Amino acid sequence: MRSNQVKIELHHLEFEALKSNSMISGMCSRYLATAKRQGDYIVLGISIQEANDFAGWVAAEANHAETEEESDLLNSACDALELQI
Repeated sequence: MRSNQVKIELHHLEFEALKSNSMISGMCSRYLATAKRQGDYIVLGISIQEANDFAGWVAAEANHAETEEESDLLNSACDALELQI
């Protein structure tokens, strides 16, 4: 049986993009608070449902990003979240 908890591996630039986005850092702070550094990655430990909710917020913000770089980083973070859903 699959565990309800998942580990989301993010590159540190993806994680910084999540933290610096005011909407994501405000609405999803409890997800970001689970962050732990593991080697070259930042790992979030959240539930499958939380990953699904988080991916929705990140995708929406990626579509409204102010720069192409921010959009790319948020889309990449969203891909990492969706791999676990």
